[in-house]
Amino acid sequence: MEQIQLDVLLEFLYPEALDLLTKKEKVVPIVLHDGLRDVSETDVQEIMEAVIMERGQDSMVH
Repeated sequence: MEQIQLDVLLEFLYPEALDLLTKKEKVVPIVLHDGLRDVSETDVQEIMEAVIMERGQDSMVH
């Protein structure tokens, strides 16, 4: 297992997505069971979606 911040994962696999996240979302720790070698772009998108949904629960849109 390996733990890294989301922004580090994105820098390696999906750098264009970094602009889509807030500073707080970028520093969320992510645990990867097999390290970076088996992570696909689809996996990264699902991780980002989960982080945004989790962090967005406290925000209220007007």
